[in-house]
Amino acid sequence: MKKKREIKFFSKEIEEINLEMVNDDLEEELLIEFGNYASAEYILPTLNFTVALHLSMCAINLKRGDKVLCSVNSSPAIPEVVRHFDAEPIFIDIEKDSMNLDFAQLRDEIKRNVSKKLKAIVVSHVDGKMIDIEEVKKIVSDRDLYIVEDATNSIGLNRDKVDGIADIRIFGLDDKISNLGIFATDNEDIFERANLLKNHGIVYDEDTHIENYIYDVVDTGCQYEASKLSLLYSIKKLELVSERINRKREIAKMYISGLEDLNNISFLPYSSSTSYSKFIININKNRDGFAKELFNLGIETELLYIPLHLFSYYKNKYDLKVNSFPNALLNYQQALSIPIHHELSDDDVEYIIESIRDIALNRA
Repeated sequence: MKKKREIKFFSKEIEEINLEMVNDDLEEELLIEFGNYASAEYILPTLNFTVALHLSMCAINLKRGDKVLCSVNSSPAIPEVVRHFDAEPIFIDIEKDSMNLDFAQLRDEIKRNVSKKLKAIVVSHVDGKMIDIEEVKKIVSDRDLYIVEDATNSIGLNRDKVDGIADIRIFGLDDKISNLGIFATDNEDIFERANLLKNHGIVYDEDTHIENYIYDVVDTGCQYEASKLSLLYSIKKLELVSERINRKREIAKMYISGLEDLNNISFLPYSSSTSYSKFIININKNRDGFAKELFNLGIETELLYIPLHLFSYYKNKYDLKVNSFPNALLNYQQALSIPIHHELSDDDVEYIIESIRDIALNRA
């Protein structure tokens, strides 16, 4: 009988940083490091992903009654931010396999929803699988919608063909230790609006001889700016992105090789163009029971994502039915995220594989 291990779903490692490195040049250093992964004419670091998303909705002047399209498989932060503007999120079903936005469903919704209040679409890359942003732009081009890209899970992937397509790109470097959001755009008007609002709508009198002395408030902004400590911590994390993606790809190969012969478990084939921010297996029967057995063996798992229409707030607010989004529902009933992070040793991965195999074969 194998000895029980304690395997966390998330990495618990804290990056070592030297607090003496905190200085006034950190924002510039962050932007230089971030430039290794994405490009934009204008970039603003913010407190976290949700704050960057809120700032993006301010920058496009989202108003009460406006409508924003998003995948029903998105982060809860997306419709949550939309609702804070008293606007309405419109959910779109997902592709069964990729779990990304279903383009056929998106086309249908664009044809059906003729409201002039349709303002924007937020698109996400689920689990590090890049969605075709260019195709999204083609689909929504007749409606002149703002495209906001939740680009978090694309960090570390080749973005040469996608940078510059979305009006706004939002990146999150959030974890349990430090948070940072990055707001990026090539649109000068959008940037000027965001830059004005990022610090309470304050503008300083440039005619005075004392820097940052006399100021005025010209709009209702908020405190969106990142702390220097978050900037420093995030620079360190960005330096390690490529190394850690390579390790997660190694782990993904081990999972696929070790589990591919099981009849009651399925997953997508290996892809070198995926960052493997998550590794999802589909359990064809009693997924929750499977997760409990793994938990009893010391292995943490998570459900990512629970479809938004199943949450009480959205279900009740918009009278959504459980089967309104059948692909997302089926995926939710079977999908289970297992640990995949740089702290896992090969022995840890083998333990997870053996545990999954034991449970699955005993169910056969």
